Amino acid sequence: MVKHKSIIVSWLLFLAALCLLYSALYPGTQEPQEEEESKTIQLILRTSKGDYWKNVTMGAQAAVKEFGITLHVSAPADDGDIDGQLQTAMQSLQTKPDAIVLGANADSAFEGFLTEADKRHIPVIAIDSLLTSGEIAAYIGTDNYLAGKEAMREMADRLGGEGDVAIVAYSKGGINGKLREKGIRDAVNAYPGLKLVDSQFCSDEYGSCQAAVADMLNKQQLDGILSLNTETSIGAALELKQRQAGEKIKLIGFDSSPELLELLQENQLQALIVQNPFSMGYLSVKHALAAASGKAVPERIEMNMELITEDNMFWLKNQKLLFPVVQ
Repeated sequence: MVKHKSIIVSWLLFLAALCLLYSALYPGTQEPQEEEESKTIQLILRTSKGDYWKNVTMGAQAAVKEFGITLHVSAPADDGDIDGQLQTAMQSLQTKPDAIVLGANADSAFEGFLTEADKRHIPVIAIDSLLTSGEIAAYIGTDNYLAGKEAMREMADRLGGEGDVAIVAYSKGGINGKLREKGIRDAVNAYPGLKLVDSQFCSDEYGSCQAAVADMLNKQQLDGILSLNTETSIGAALELKQRQAGEKIKLIGFDSSPELLELLQENQLQALIVQNPFSMGYLSVKHALAAASGKAVPERIEMNMELITEDNMFWLKNQKLLFPVVQ
């Protein structure tokens, strides 16, 4: 059964690659939905790395094809490079885009940028991370605090409400990582039999996260691990696999990647809390266009999160979420 599911995942990934290749070779096969003066949107991502932000970009590009606009995409290589991302944002104002979509890696650091964008009447759509340090036209993203609480609830269910649990966080997790951890720490109070006994940080390399988990397991016995993003989830799952402890120690992770889906099928982790970056990218450009055209846009658009397990990962709605271009 596991081998059969693995073959299905491989085919879905192959089809996704074909779709991307076709889009690159034939970018003009879909006519713009409406004829209007072309707008230019600047999309500033937190990082150029990772499947999450690649899916955001694919969603944005889908909107470009639909609405016939110009999109410029920029991102630092390191999502901890706050100064680099801020510099890119400030420079984008000089090109006078009609709107800016920003996945910021900090809040207060962008206060000056948001003030300047407002002065220039350039609407800013915040995605993934909520910005409160200045005026934005809209926020599109997940409630990361609630996502953290959901992760702890799932862990409590898996452990029967009893056990010692640790957190593995990304050292440059920014706003979202802090909110997820806060949600976890607040939620654990509802389960007297659960204890948070350790918390470790790691870099954006799988090996660093695997080493952090190894260090925790060498010091103490754990019943569960909560990992807060793609890298920490893969690192934790690989260490549990190496120790042949994937079924004994429960692992709840965040986000999705081909590696994580393979490890989920192998039962090296039990659940993933997954967002919808493709839809986030699409909606951000759609609403940026509306704001640039002087139309009203919702102040906040909450993106649903899904709890993905080995049992439900092949449901149709979850296949659309995990493999957004295979449609």
